[in-house]
Amino acid sequence: MDDQRVTVTYFAEPGPQNTEATLAAARRRAEELGLRRLVVATDTGKTARATLAAFGPPFRVAAVTNPAGVALPVAKLHDYLPRFREHRAALERQGVGKVPCSLTAEQAAELERAGAAVVRVDWKAIQAFTRMDLRALEKVGVGVRVAVCCVVAARLAGVVAPGEETIALAGTGFGGGGADTAVVVRAAAAWRDWRVLETIARPRESPPSEGG
Repeated sequence: MDDQRVTVTYFAEPGPQNTEATLAAARRRAEELGLRRLVVATDTGKTARATLAAFGPPFRVAAVTNPAGVALPVAKLHDYLPRFREHRAALERQGVGKVPCSLTAEQAAELERAGAAVVRVDWKAIQAFTRMDLRALEKVGVGVRVAVCCVVAARLAGVVAPGEETIALAGTGFGGGGADTAVVVRAAAAWRDWRVLETIARPRESPPSEGG
């Protein structure tokens, strides 16, 4: 491939308000590169449905979610921005103790009927494959870490092939849904050969690490 000059979007703040712009930027770059595989992180199916709406055929969407039944305690939601704190406080006022971080069987079936391949993350398998703590990627962005993990999960599930380049979409994971990160990832048979090839869009500054 020859040298290229491309546009990268750096959002002023992370969050679901960036979803439409992230999907639009991802689609433009996918078309420029001739890529057809999208891998998207989704907790409730909302972001996966938005991706399916933005990317019709010939694009193929893999929706990656946590193991069934996983929920995030509200107390662990990011609160370093005022609107994040407001979001968490609103949930607490409603008596919500946890927010879902995994598709239900019904939500997964709905996405499959819409044409997505649904993959559930096997965190132990990812750890065994990479043999490293991928939270180091959160220094670049929480969404970057999530996006890479999702492609690994899709590769281990046989949805993404070795050598395949894919557009990976993810968010900050603060409980508000949506996508604010899009990167190009090339999968491989061995972890040492994986590459994050391009940043398409991400927040300039990410939330603090989810690891604490």
